[in-house]
Amino acid sequence: MQLTRIYLIFLVLTVSSIYGNHTLDSGKSSSSPSTASSSSSNSSSNVPTLTLSPDETMSHFVNQSRMVGCTSSDPDVKLRWRNPKNAIIANAKGRVHVEQFSGASLMLIFEAIVRSDQGNWTCETDTEGGKPVRKKSFKMIVNEPISFRDTRTVQTAIEDKDATIRCEVRGHPEPSVSWSFNGQPLFPPNGKYTMLADGLMIKKVTKNDAGEYTCKAFQVSTTGSSFEEKTIRLNIKHKPYFIHRGTYGSRNVTYGYVGGMVNLTCEATAEPPANFTWSANNKKFSHKSHHIFTANHISMLQIMIKNSTAFGKYRCEAKNELGTISREIQLKEGTKPDPPSRFQLRGVNSDTLDIDVGATKSHDVEPDHSTIIGYRFELIPTEEYGKYRSWERANRRDFDVEDGVTYLLVHLIPDTKYLIRVAARNAAGLSDWTEVKEFSTHPLQPHGFNSGRGAPGRLATSAMVALMATVVAALQF
Repeated sequence: MQLTRIYLIFLVLTVSSIYGNHTLDSGKSSSSPSTASSSSSNSSSNVPTLTLSPDETMSHFVNQSRMVGCTSSDPDVKLRWRNPKNAIIANAKGRVHVEQFSGASLMLIFEAIVRSDQGNWTCETDTEGGKPVRKKSFKMIVNEPISFRDTRTVQTAIEDKDATIRCEVRGHPEPSVSWSFNGQPLFPPNGKYTMLADGLMIKKVTKNDAGEYTCKAFQVSTTGSSFEEKTIRLNIKHKPYFIHRGTYGSRNVTYGYVGGMVNLTCEATAEPPANFTWSANNKKFSHKSHHIFTANHISMLQIMIKNSTAFGKYRCEAKNELGTISREIQLKEGTKPDPPSRFQLRGVNSDTLDIDVGATKSHDVEPDHSTIIGYRFELIPTEEYGKYRSWERANRRDFDVEDGVTYLLVHLIPDTKYLIRVAARNAAGLSDWTEVKEFSTHPLQPHGFNSGRGAPGRLATSAMVALMATVVAALQF
């Protein structure tokens, strides 16, 4: 379709060019005032003139098509085209070929332009007998749009080694390239990064170098500018590293009590993910003989403490192709906590129950493995418990201990009865459950909070304070 349109335009230009040249020659002949000038004009008319359509310098992208026509003022003169290497184009078919348009015109056709087509293309007369050769040239400028070659969106490097993030940018004119890491611009070269022709080199890669790198390419030419970018996710392969969570006491000591259950947890980040194994007394545990739960980057050994022989040292090992690490966890005998001595309702509204369990936190005594560090609540609608007679469907909520704090059970169903029980928690585990109590939420109301059981609970305190402040202000006024 593009070549057809160019062909029609060229037809109009060619006809106009031929008739224009004839008119011009006729005008020159009639206006000649003397025999000498007439003789000179006749001599010039014997040398044909060439016209290119279009004749201006044009820029194209690779794979585009183009048609250029060469027209002679003398229809009897043969024409030919030469490429930038001065070779004659004789093919009548192919990517670049010529076609005779009329007796006085020869078209040069590019079906798919390539980079090597850039340069001067020349149309000339194919004369014989020593006649002078007429030439007319146009300049072909070929631009290549930005492209990314051999650039995968996910790439991998190895910890403690130099790595290259591949981003090979092609284009003409040659694009300029810049980099950013997790949205922040990088300014190589420096001690960490070095720009390469085909990417970005990172010195001595660490885990912190993992993230998203963006390769940005800018291209500026006489006909315009363009911008493209490629985002690359860099993963760092590394040996396992333990992840330590902030829990009570030493991270390598855990407490339990006879008759209780304890979970020994081993968490390690690694790429590729580590395989975990558990052992004690140089004997490896299997999933068949022990309760071992493993997920991505974490493994948990569950121990039912039937007697004192369960206490001792356990070893966790995390291993991948780049390294192995291990840690020893000592399971010590602790004290089973007592259930909360207080368990009462302090306040209630349509979706919240405020529970007081007598929480205290000593600031004068250094905590030990027997110190209460939190509470676990279990609650279930009375109607639902009546159907299943089981606490397995109960909602569980854990809280850390705070001095004098009551605990809010939120997002409950309005106008619903709930069965609730509580257990205290220390470093060794959970206490027995308290007795089960039943509390009800209020029907849904549009305004304010309501206290429970006739007591002005914490949920209504702010409203009461505001009301009292208003009354005092009015009396003072």
